[in-house]
Amino acid sequence: MDNAGLVSVAKACIAASQVTHLVIVSSGGVTKPDSPVYKFLNLFGNIMAEKIKGEEAVRALYKGDDKNVCTVVRPGGLTEEAGKGVTALELNQGDTKSGRISRADVAALCVESTFYPQYTGDTTFECYDADTGKPLQSVGLSNIMKAKTEESKAFVTGRECRGDSWEKMFSGLEKDA
Repeated sequence: MDNAGLVSVAKACIAASQVTHLVIVSSGGVTKPDSPVYKFLNLFGNIMAEKIKGEEAVRALYKGDDKNVCTVVRPGGLTEEAGKGVTALELNQGDTKSGRISRADVAALCVESTFYPQYTGDTTFECYDADTGKPLQSVGLSNIMKAKTEESKAFVTGRECRGDSWEKMFSGLEKDA
């Protein structure tokens, strides 16, 4: 599903010429095999290894395509909490920071990203509640325990994107290389 299935969906979207913006939900930590998140999630059928292969294959399919774009959303630890909305969220790039985020907010991010393809097309970003963001290497038990730490405030990558609107938040994203 996270690799061959994803590639099949992407190929079908491109061939149909009616789906011009594919949004993929992957996972924070997917590029960091030494991180606790990767090690834990990869126990379940090599899921993280398959996710990154799928991401890379889809990016290759969309590279140089001037009619279609792809967005890869990498949420942190998913919760069942109600969505908090755009002002409570933070995006980041580089797979170095993570936290918790509600499934409702991930869904909103996915939908809203399609309205701003000029900012979100051909991008990859991590997403989490801003008050839970911390270095990826320290995420694990604290996410399970829903702990907030001072580390959340202290760790800054310089690639954080926040805003009081979706457009403002998305406008800080950098395109994939």
